[in-house]
Amino acid sequence: MLGVDIGNSGVRVMELALHGRQLQIAHYAHCRLPPGAIRDGSGGMREETAESLHLALRESGSQLRHAALALPPSAVIKKILTLPSLTGDDELELHIENEATALLPVAREELGVDFAVIGPSPHQVDSIDVLLVAARQEKINERIELVTAIGLKPLIMDVESNALLAAVCLMLRSSELPPNALLGIVHIEAEQVYAYFIQDGSLVFERQLSSSLTRKEADAIETLSQEFSRAYQLSQTASGSAALHHVYLLGAAPAHLQHVLSTRLSVGVSTLDPWQQLPAKSGVGVGEHEHPSACALACGLALRGFDA
Repeated sequence: MLGVDIGNSGVRVMELALHGRQLQIAHYAHCRLPPGAIRDGSGGMREETAESLHLALRESGSQLRHAALALPPSAVIKKILTLPSLTGDDELELHIENEATALLPVAREELGVDFAVIGPSPHQVDSIDVLLVAARQEKINERIELVTAIGLKPLIMDVESNALLAAVCLMLRSSELPPNALLGIVHIEAEQVYAYFIQDGSLVFERQLSSSLTRKEADAIETLSQEFSRAYQLSQTASGSAALHHVYLLGAAPAHLQHVLSTRLSVGVSTLDPWQQLPAKSGVGVGEHEHPSACALACGLALRGFDA
């Protein structure tokens, strides 16, 4: 499965392959996009974006044509439903349809809906938790049309936060973490910053931060740190009030941010670099003028090819 990341600043494609028993980065390429080509998850410059995708695919050297894509969190609504354990398949689907229509009050044919049974509900006896994901079909079709135009066959449409979580868990697989450790992720992109909190490999809370680090650096860092601290407080309900164990930075983070976050939260803060955590095939490396961790999302999407 080829991981295809269509972001505000550029497009990235990655192929992972097994080398013995270990995954390695087999093919990778990044191509910049013109400013404004992608905004709020939508493409205003489709021809330019498709051309950049085609160039990245060619430069990567990958022969894969099945692709995994993702929608940004801003284009998706997620909700956890708690339903009786004995809910039948037909009744479950009816619940999902009704909830999806209530979340996005548009005609059913204009909605893309999916769900996954998480497991027994920790909050209610004899009940299960079900994750509902809904998005406008037009948002899904935009991305499908882009990759179809360059000869790729999209098989999976993920959510960026889920794919990023998969990449982070892969990078941390050899870390010795205590049980139920709550980890914070600050994901810095060109025009937005997201806060994620994961526990035992599951995403327990996510939030888009208003600070984009485009203002005066000192002010932006302080504001971002305050917002992340607030997001951590809000995550406590979902994480069972677990103490924050560590914070990882993804993206082009200012050098001082690591110190400010560590001081404010009294935890260790470090960066995550896929190129340091994963072996790469000879000749494959980070793109020129690109931050090393920018490929994390493409990496998470490429992992979908190894789903059981």
